[in-house]
Amino acid sequence: MKAKLVLTALLASTALLMPQRAHAFCGFYVGKAGAELYNHASKVVLVRDENRTVLTMSNDFQGNLTDFAMVVPVPTMIVREQIHIGEKALVDRIDNYSAPRLVKYVDPDPCDTRRYEALKRSMAPPAPAKAAGRVSDSRSEALGVKVEAEYTVGEYDIVILSAKQSDGLETWLKESGYQVPAKASAALQPYIRQGMKFFVAKVNLKEKAKTGSNFLRPIQIAYESEKFMLPIR
Repeated sequence: MKAKLVLTALLASTALLMPQRAHAFCGFYVGKAGAELYNHASKVVLVRDENRTVLTMSNDFQGNLTDFAMVVPVPTMIVREQIHIGEKALVDRIDNYSAPRLVKYVDPDPCDTRRYEALKRSMAPPAPAKAAGRVSDSRSEALGVKVEAEYTVGEYDIVILSAKQSDGLETWLKESGYQVPAKASAALQPYIRQGMKFFVAKVNLKEKAKTGSNFLRPIQIAYESEKFMLPIR
């Protein structure tokens, strides 16, 4: 049987004002200048099977969806067939199943020295421890940013970017009309140094209307890579 690992994280914040960086989320959010977007909680489900990773991201954004975009570093190129729309109910079920539970333990009287002495005599010596919307193509090229691919999946318009320098990518986002988080360049630099791509998702309002849903459905990406990571900076 193949070894599988499922990691669920509920990343909550109280009235997080966008476009500030959402700490502990994979990547970050960017909004149009002057936009007021709120994200009270992010849910990330990561499944690892050998070298295959499936990352599902669910958010409860409030605000004008035309102003929203999400930037997530990914270790490899992402093609259309690797992008899917997830089920919110399934993410919520995993979240509820993995949530902390309240338990109660009753301990014996810690002042009962007779029990302590008897236990100490019965214990063997411990074993030794073992060692352990965007700018023009020409401008993008000048900034060292390349648009690798563009897709529309469900209610999302997706762009896959590569970049040669973090300052250039930050400038590209700003010139595309987005107000990026403070010190975004410093956060992006380690990923660029590793040759990673950037998954940028925006909301397509026309496709969103077809879903008949009042919330953004989870977006899911799958890729093959020896790197096992949840990109958080």
